[in-house]
Amino acid sequence: MSRPRVVCFDLDDTLVSEADYVESGLRAAGALLDRELPGPAPAGEALVRRWRETRGRALFQEWLEARGADPAAWLPRLVAAYRGHLPRLALRPGALEALQAVVARGDRLALLSDGWLESQRQKWRALALALPFAPVVFTDARGREFWKPHPWGFEQVMAAHPDADGFCYVADNPAKDFQAPLALGWRAVLLRHAENLHPAAAGPAPALEAASFAEVLALTA
Repeated sequence: MSRPRVVCFDLDDTLVSEADYVESGLRAAGALLDRELPGPAPAGEALVRRWRETRGRALFQEWLEARGADPAAWLPRLVAAYRGHLPRLALRPGALEALQAVVARGDRLALLSDGWLESQRQKWRALALALPFAPVVFTDARGREFWKPHPWGFEQVMAAHPDADGFCYVADNPAKDFQAPLALGWRAVLLRHAENLHPAAAGPAPALEAASFAEVLALTA
């Protein structure tokens, strides 16, 4: 009987849309503003509209300054609401079927993701997947310096599966995702979604590319 392979997935802009998460977080922060600093219209929807227009990173600062509110008092609370909220989040179309097929063919699933720890845990909790992901590695559990391209997360996945026949990482961002796994002898698949926040990120891309989860399934077989 052949030994199992491990197919490890990234989370943001791979299994789920990062844009969906951003908008969910802006609405959560907006709900706090609506309760304690109400304006003429719902703040969350205004923040989402502004983000869609500008993709700006200073939305909270701009919103507060425009209304004469003290950013020093409000920004930590808005960031905490954004990062700590339980998002409305779903797998991308085709992802669940591909994950189920990986398990059905006898391979194993793992997850390796960067990002602020509380946010990543809440995303994973919101998905509530009844699938045997092991391990689930959030690199921020070790610290910001262990985010990709640091190899630490990949080494944790390898240590959890000493009997594996091989490892493959499926992710979206060549700027950071593939240096470490390729150096460790993994296969890698770049999954391109046209709507990703960083669709043209620069960096070393693996030889294997996919435009759908069906293609990922075939390339990791």
